[in-house]
Amino acid sequence: AIINRCGFNSEGIVAVAKRLGAQHGQRKLDETSRNPSSSTDEVKHGGKAGPGILGVNLGKNKTSEDAAADYVQGVHTLSQYADYLVINVSSPNTPGLRMLQGRKQLKDLVKKVQAARDEMQWGEEGPPPLLVKIAPDLSKEDLEDIAAVALALRLDGLIISNTTVSRPDPVSKNPVAVEVGGLSGKPLFTPSTNILKEMYVLTRGKIPLIGCGGISSGGEAYEKIRAGATLVQLYTAFAYGGPALIPQIKAELAECLERDGFKSVLEAVGADCR
Repeated sequence: AIINRCGFNSEGIVAVAKRLGAQHGQRKLDETSRNPSSSTDEVKHGGKAGPGILGVNLGKNKTSEDAAADYVQGVHTLSQYADYLVINVSSPNTPGLRMLQGRKQLKDLVKKVQAARDEMQWGEEGPPPLLVKIAPDLSKEDLEDIAAVALALRLDGLIISNTTVSRPDPVSKNPVAVEVGGLSGKPLFTPSTNILKEMYVLTRGKIPLIGCGGISSGGEAYEKIRAGATLVQLYTAFAYGGPALIPQIKAELAECLERDGFKSVLEAVGADCR
């Protein structure tokens, strides 16, 4: 497990845009320099900036008075390089950020971000999908509000969940548990999966959900999928286990699906909520 209180520190949006722009340009160059005899119907692997899928996680600056303006600037500057965009309203390390998860606040914010994305010029592939990342420390009423906004504004997806400010056992007994920050890793698995399951029911399976929190094995990825996740993400386990963890999880997940008679991940999505 990890407790982090890093916030959204970076060299700034201009530096990020410069790096992503360079990767995007190289990707385009690689595509045009391929064997011209290859079929135009060939499946394109990877994303806009490289062989992997790149999500751009948008948040507000710590001292900003106009949060929406920060998100809009992020869209205008970075969305051209993104395979998907994330409105992060759930980091516990940015003061006031989680207040944006309220029904009115979230609805107003998503509308502005959607408008900023849709006013840009897009090619045949269209604009990148827009997702919202939520906290695991939410009440039933909070979840109902978020689900209502997601359905009304036809969000492309929700990421469930960010780190928690709670300290469930056995973490609560650790001397560093009193330190400030968001907790991730194994202790987050159960609370984030419970929230995931609730949100799948509230959205009636109509919105893709990305399960995140405490996944370190194929069996845990499978639990997230059965709870309603179409996709899963790793953070803490990836930091500890490195790239070798990915094929291991995929192999274990395939075994779980075969064991229970599912022919694909999609068939298993939400199995525990039916």
